[in-house]
Amino acid sequence: MSQAQGGSLTAFDELVSIHQERVHALAYRILAHDEDAADIQQETFVRAWLALRKFRGDAAFSTWLHRITVNLCLSRKRDRARLDVVESFDEDRLGAAGRACVESVDTRMIVRAALAAIPAPHRTLLVLRDIEGRAYEEIAEIVGASVESVRTRLCRARKLLREKMRPYLEEEES
Repeated sequence: MSQAQGGSLTAFDELVSIHQERVHALAYRILAHDEDAADIQQETFVRAWLALRKFRGDAAFSTWLHRITVNLCLSRKRDRARLDVVESFDEDRLGAAGRACVESVDTRMIVRAALAAIPAPHRTLLVLRDIEGRAYEEIAEIVGASVESVRTRLCRARKLLREKMRPYLEEEES
């Protein structure tokens, strides 16, 4: 880390090698689009390189990278919303996708579809806590909120996810 902060590209390349898959996975889980995730992955490491000398080490390097990734993902979502080119499912397409998933009994697809249908800030919390298993304290650092706020928002996010999954689960029971 200190070599990378001193300007060593070789040391920074090692850091990239260690963290690139997790950064890409996080971006993909938030954005649900592989090309966007690849763009965010690249941008995360560009920003990290440019700000590396300012990294104080108050948090783990991986936490710092995840915060950069989450911020870039949320920014991408906001930009898309402004341009009205949101790539998430609308209710009709989501329902059809959900029915197809139930018919094929693929629970992961149901969860992915439901996750894609909820707002990015909620999806981010669910990914960080329930998929990546991060501690509340680390999530609070990544998203820039208090632990209590993270717990409250996560509760809302889980409720939204259940609501989005309800049609799939009801169809499965029928």
